[in-house]
Amino acid sequence: MVTYKSIPGTYAAPESPTFMTDKVTEIEWDLHNGRAAVDELSKKRLDIAWLEDQVGEWYDPNYTKDEVLQAIIERFGFNPTKEIQVYGTVNFSGTISIPYSEVEDFDLSNVTIDAELSSYEYEADLIVDEISLEEN
Repeated sequence: MVTYKSIPGTYAAPESPTFMTDKVTEIEWDLHNGRAAVDELSKKRLDIAWLEDQVGEWYDPNYTKDEVLQAIIERFGFNPTKEIQVYGTVNFSGTISIPYSEVEDFDLSNVTIDAELSSYEYEADLIVDEISLEEN
C-alpha cells in the first residue's frame, strides 16, 4: 500500500491537498493504461494528420470516389460489409432407429430434430425457422 498526494485537475485548493492510498499493483496498472492511452493518442494524431493531408489532394478531380474510399479503408483497416437477406430450403432424408419394444407406440411428431446452418466463406447469422418430418 502506498499513500500519495493526489494532483487535482485544477489549482482550486492547493492549501488543502488530497491524499490517496492504493496498492502498488493498481498504481502500476494505471500507469500502464496511461502509457497505452498516450500511444493510441499518438497513432490517432498521425491518422488525423494523414487525413488532413489527403483531403487537400483528394479535391483533385482526377481522384474517383472509389480511390478515396479505398485509401481510407486501407489506412484505418476498415472492412465495410453489406448485409443481404437470404432465404433457402433444406430437404433431407435419413433413417431413425427405433427399438422394437417402442415401435407400436412410436409417434414421429414426438421426435426432435436439430439442424444448424453456417457459412464457410462469410460471416452469417442464419436461423432455422421450421423443421418438419414426414414418414414415407
